[in-house]
Amino acid sequence: MSLRIHTALVVIPLSCAASVLAAAAPNLSRFGLTSTIRRHVPIIRHHHAFAPKSQSVPPVGEGRIFSTPLYLHLRGGGGGGATSNANTDQHGGQTSIEQSSDEDRYSRQVYTLGARAHALVRSTTVVIDGPAQSGLLYECGKNLALSGVGSVVILMDDNKESRDVHAAYHHAPLDDLGNAYQNAARAETGIDVAKEGLEELAAEYLRRLNPSLKVTLMKRSEFLAMCYGEDSSGGSKDQDVLGTNPVFMSVDRPQSTQLVLNDACRRRRGRTIPFVSVETAGVFTRTFCDFGPTFTVVDEDGETPKETLLDRIELATEENDRKGAEEADDVFVVHCLEDERHEVSKGDQIVFQKGAEFAEEDDGSEESSNQDNDLGRCEVLRVMNPTRFTVRRICSDDSGAEDYAHRVNHDALSFSRVKVPREVEFLSLWKALEAQADADKDIFAASDLEKSLDMTRRSAVMASFSALDSFAHEYERLPAALVGDDIAIFKNMAKQAAMGDKKTDKAFSAIVERFCRCSKAKLAPVQALCGALGAQEALKAASGLYNPIKQFLLYDCEELLHKVKGAGEEDAKGCYGAAGQTYALGKTLTKKLASQKVFVVGSGAIGCEILKNLSAMGAGTRKSKGGKIILTDMDTIEKSNLSRQLLFRDVDVGKFKSSAAQEAILRFNPNVHIDAHTSKVGDDAEGGAFDDSFWSEGIDTILNALDNVDARLYMDSQCVAHRKGLVDAGTLGAKGNVQVVVPGLSESYGSSVDPPEPAIPVCTLKNFPYEISHTIQWGRDLFDGLFNKRPSQINDNAETLASGSTADFARQLVHNLGDDAALEAAEEMGEDYMIKSNGENAAHFVERVKYASIAWAINLAHKLFNKSVQDLLRQHPLDSVDEDGEPFWTGTRRAPKVLSYNDAGEVSSEHCAVNEHLVDFVRTAARLRAENYLPQDGSAEELISADDAVNALVSFDRSSGGTDTSTSSDDNDTAARVSGLLNGEKEWSKQILPLNPAEFEKDDDANGHVAFVAAASNLRALCYGIKPVDAMETRRVAGRIVPAMITTTAFVSALSCIELLKLLQKAPLTLHRNAFVNLALPFFAFTSPMPAEEFEGYRGESHTVWDRMVLREGKKSGGRGGLKLSRFLKDVRKQLASEDGETPEIATISYGPYMLYANFLHDGDEDILRQSMTALVKDAVISGDDIDDDFMSDDEGDGGGEAEVELTKEQQADVEQIERRSFFDFSVIVEDPETGEEVELPPVRLVRWKSDDAE
Repeated sequence: MSLRIHTALVVIPLSCAASVLAAAAPNLSRFGLTSTIRRHVPIIRHHHAFAPKSQSVPPVGEGRIFSTPLYLHLRGGGGGGATSNANTDQHGGQTSIEQSSDEDRYSRQVYTLGARAHALVRSTTVVIDGPAQSGLLYECGKNLALSGVGSVVILMDDNKESRDVHAAYHHAPLDDLGNAYQNAARAETGIDVAKEGLEELAAEYLRRLNPSLKVTLMKRSEFLAMCYGEDSSGGSKDQDVLGTNPVFMSVDRPQSTQLVLNDACRRRRGRTIPFVSVETAGVFTRTFCDFGPTFTVVDEDGETPKETLLDRIELATEENDRKGAEEADDVFVVHCLEDERHEVSKGDQIVFQKGAEFAEEDDGSEESSNQDNDLGRCEVLRVMNPTRFTVRRICSDDSGAEDYAHRVNHDALSFSRVKVPREVEFLSLWKALEAQADADKDIFAASDLEKSLDMTRRSAVMASFSALDSFAHEYERLPAALVGDDIAIFKNMAKQAAMGDKKTDKAFSAIVERFCRCSKAKLAPVQALCGALGAQEALKAASGLYNPIKQFLLYDCEELLHKVKGAGEEDAKGCYGAAGQTYALGKTLTKKLASQKVFVVGSGAIGCEILKNLSAMGAGTRKSKGGKIILTDMDTIEKSNLSRQLLFRDVDVGKFKSSAAQEAILRFNPNVHIDAHTSKVGDDAEGGAFDDSFWSEGIDTILNALDNVDARLYMDSQCVAHRKGLVDAGTLGAKGNVQVVVPGLSESYGSSVDPPEPAIPVCTLKNFPYEISHTIQWGRDLFDGLFNKRPSQINDNAETLASGSTADFARQLVHNLGDDAALEAAEEMGEDYMIKSNGENAAHFVERVKYASIAWAINLAHKLFNKSVQDLLRQHPLDSVDEDGEPFWTGTRRAPKVLSYNDAGEVSSEHCAVNEHLVDFVRTAARLRAENYLPQDGSAEELISADDAVNALVSFDRSSGGTDTSTSSDDNDTAARVSGLLNGEKEWSKQILPLNPAEFEKDDDANGHVAFVAAASNLRALCYGIKPVDAMETRRVAGRIVPAMITTTAFVSALSCIELLKLLQKAPLTLHRNAFVNLALPFFAFTSPMPAEEFEGYRGESHTVWDRMVLREGKKSGGRGGLKLSRFLKDVRKQLASEDGETPEIATISYGPYMLYANFLHDGDEDILRQSMTALVKDAVISGDDIDDDFMSDDEGDGGGEAEVELTKEQQADVEQIERRSFFDFSVIVEDPETGEEVELPPVRLVRWKSDDAE
């Protein structure tokens, strides 16, 4: 099944997801989703590979953009129309966090939150009150620490009466995640809990997660005194401890305690502290938010508004807008450019944006640039279709409607939606509990839509959490699952708690009983999910970014309780470190998980969270029964990983992720048996541990934590081939997706295909860019061509050119590349061979390289931003028309303008920007050019200064236009022209040293790679009237960086582990849940997986992707090289024979994309019929052609197909991989004898005979 978002395109097939959304549609307004559901159905199937094509660029100031603070260029309130001060918190306090110090660690998160919100998070103090042994407390603290909050204050319970109640409310022995975290904390910190306490253990562990995090302990009584104004410091201690941007989190506390703490936060002297509470009971969770009487949401979704190209606006008339408006003169119809689709809804505000060529000079401030570079705001009145809508002007503009329309049509190139801050009111916890039965009060956010619309379930869960508090107070313990009296008492308490709600029927009672039976236990994945939600809400409170939960959110995975055996026992024996899981879900499931061979593919952000959860769930601990976790990841740890991957520390940077993760997991649970690999999984993986035997016998279930589509599809194909369960998870910023593949029942991951990512046309990149993403991609391609392809070209050809004749080399070059590419390569080599070593001393050579590189960079800049622009304008003058008689320079074709360095006194802000970018371009291009020639010892890093670039630009003779190496166009002999271009290079090629090709590296600012691309991109943007962007946005697009945050990662990882438990339970398909979430909105859609599609087969029989027809090689066939094609055909027909003996004709046999047999070609061909199936597969794969040109040849060797040919290394590797295969799956098409139609069979599996096979 698929429900996905691709930039602005939402694809919702007719499926369970669609039916759930359709059924819920009338109620969506109750959850605040009406205006956002169309834009933000938050479905992300793929992590890295799913990154959408560059979204519209965050609004940036014109003029001196290079001096504008970073936060003004990023979303989260710093742009897009948000009016909040970029470095002011919700309470007006100023932040002073140094952005640059965070760049490496938090770069992926900043792309999600934006720098404004991230700066506020860094200034935030989160006060956490909860049991020190609680896994949920550790989860919340971990997520906040990795997210980069400034400080955490952990409250200590110093009141005996409340301490007793709290101890009763949280049963530590059944908190599996808490126990696992404590194991890890003890092992890592070495703290003696008996001396320093559990609170200090938790505090020190959080410090290890983030060395810059300040963690302190405080007595709860002190915090309450500060809130009520009863401390003796007069408020100074409040300021010192809580800072200017505090948030409070209550974790696993009873409802009565939550009421006290929420009241204190509301009464805090001066201003309310935003309050978040989270708690779990077995498979049930509750989250509550109270951010005060009024709270400003700066940006509801965190998305960069799409910049839509504008065709025109026109005054609305009765014909095109019958509804009109009170002031009809101010109503306009907006038309998008052809092939453009808008994303606006009724009530949205939009702004028309000028092109850079119309931008007025400004003082560099955000306010100035926003005012000067847009043409006023309008409110959307009615959406007519995806390309047209009506608006009313709301800007303070005294011009008439016709003048305004003319100005917009003349100056504006695009429009975008404006982010308007919104005030949200919250009720206190006390008032919210009173109003929970009031249908008019909007205090419940939707989680699982189907469950959220069930009022009986809502009432039962709310009443159960209240009853849990009452039971713990009265009996100083939690109810026991196997004590009938406890259940009866609890159900009675829940009914009393729900007295305001009359829906206490059998369904109510059943839910309460299930809640009661599992409430004493804490399930690791449920705690992880709730901790992700709670931490995300705390970050919303700190930053004003994203829509907060308003105000309760209930989640449960009650499906896990459908098939429970041996639950309710507290005997720690046989629990494998998962006593809580055993209590709630039974010993049978825990033993099964402990005995499972779980394959975790990837140990990045999602992989780390999955591994942590699995260790607390006891996975792979029953070694005697084969239980283990198999982990593989070929990546190494980078600094930017540390903000999302809890298993790694600063000292781990550079290590293999899988190895470091293995060490860390053993701290959580020393009994886990874990095999760590650094091998790749995929069709092209060479040998290694992941062969057919591994897939068939070495694993039971697969958890994907991958970052690309190809690897996912490969894993899916292996799961289908070997009938293994698979859970796949992916994230993109605040959005996430989980898909479960149930063997034999559900569709596979590959059953639904995502639309291909839109590609930028070559003509757009080369001549007609109109978005910043186009110029950034152009800059990235320029980098690869200049500093990677060209040096590699020199290295590859130097020996050939030096040893042979220039004419022969030229002819070979033309033969290999074609005329145009050969001429281009020759011109490039002519330039690149000019810098050679003459045997002089190193210092002299370095100096020569320096000035040659600067001269080359100057000529390159002139060629790219001056000469080529003039050439294009000569080819298409400004007043030219296209073949239809329409103006050529219109729509997406923007007329470029020539750029040049201007050193004549005072210059405009635009020329100032051009000058700075030209200096950056020349400096970085010359530096990278020099590094191609000089030793890789860092000597070139500071070789070329900005002053060197300025002096060269000032002295550059524009009239020369640089060196023209082109040859006469009258010479029609391309080889001769190439030879002419290379004249003299033969001798130079003997002297040149091997060059150093540069691989683009996005995360190292010192290497100048991003700086070059940014300078090149922004110069091209200025050529075409596109607003430039800063280096950070350039890095995101050029490096294809996927925004990421720990909360989304933790959420989807928890869901993956919940689905794993259902796979082990062999739950019906209807109880599994695919998940589609957006924590920003927040939006959650849980739907059952789609059943596997049935295909009509031979004689009307149907089959699915999971079915196989199996043939087995015998010892005799195996010993002779394998089953012959003739015998294969006979065995297939035999299996398909009808009762009267009639057999079908086999039309074709294919292996993957290779056709091995066709009856219209090979019927009666004894040569091919005598070949073994293995030999046919080898021949096809070695040929590398889908259908070999020699397919009909009779000269394919003897019956064994063993013609002696010399194989390349790649071909030899292919042969070895085939030899290791234990089976082949063939696609076989037969002709139905009754109808004559061709029908595809289920894959025919040929199981190969091995020498160790038993007869």
